Amino acid sequence: MNLKNYPRREYAIDQFTQPHCSELAGESFHFVMDDGYDYYLNFTGKDTLEWNWAGEKQGKARYQCMKGDDTTYLVDYELEEYKNTPNRVNHLFCIDLEQRLVTRVICTIGDNPKLPYLIKSDYTFGAIEMEGMELPFKRHCFTTDLLGTRVEWHWSTMTITRHMYFSSDYYRLTTKGSEIVKVRDESNMFNFLPGPDELARYIKIKDKLYLFCLTEELMERVLHETNPPFRSNNMIFLQNYERMYHVGRTFGTVLSRTTNQLVPCHIRFGAFGNPVKFPDNFENAANPYTV
Repeated sequence: MNLKNYPRREYAIDQFTQPHCSELAGESFHFVMDDGYDYYLNFTGKDTLEWNWAGEKQGKARYQCMKGDDTTYLVDYELEEYKNTPNRVNHLFCIDLEQRLVTRVICTIGDNPKLPYLIKSDYTFGAIEMEGMELPFKRHCFTTDLLGTRVEWHWSTMTITRHMYFSSDYYRLTTKGSEIVKVRDESNMFNFLPGPDELARYIKIKDKLYLFCLTEELMERVLHETNPPFRSNNMIFLQNYERMYHVGRTFGTVLSRTTNQLVPCHIRFGAFGNPVKFPDNFENAANPYTV
């Protein structure tokens, strides 16, 4: 077989995904969170865990896990009791064993009565309690370190996107070369948006390792009545700028290409990156969503 012509999906964000990591199986964690509510994770198996807030009943879930570096894990799972309802809930943790720190993101669907697919994301920082050791005082934190960064992310052999991190609350997205294309492609939903910007948060985990968190909210607000192929999704990237790759997961809703029905989206992804330069008119364009 000529592998040059081997068939591949034209659009895929999971081709370069890391295998699921089961290294935490058998481990238990006590997270002292800054919101005042301690949280516990007990990894009961290669892909199963028990979770609970202090003093509350344990829940069980199947988890996904990937590594941003040798000692930093990205773990997430859906709450089983909401999994087959319109009000799905996802818990995500960035577990940093080197510094004994943790970041938690809780994403919920269904909080907005007018936009039922919109994702709400809540961020909380904390530390990992370990017997005989003093609790760390430092925390992961929101950061402006990445502002000015431009990266071309290679998700698959056929899928390349370009990110420009230009604001503490937004990022700018384009596909390879599309920022200078003048012809309007009627099949591309992004051409019907006021601009290429979307909501984002940036969190520093450690030197050269960051959580980049985006929520496809503005797109959902503009296009929700047209039933676009991508509804509101939360995507969280654990980005390693020393090794120049990221791992992450998406949580939200998409339109199935086979059934034309809205279905849950919750998959792992990965990509490798390289620096990129944008045309001045793209970099300097005004954000149409802000005053």
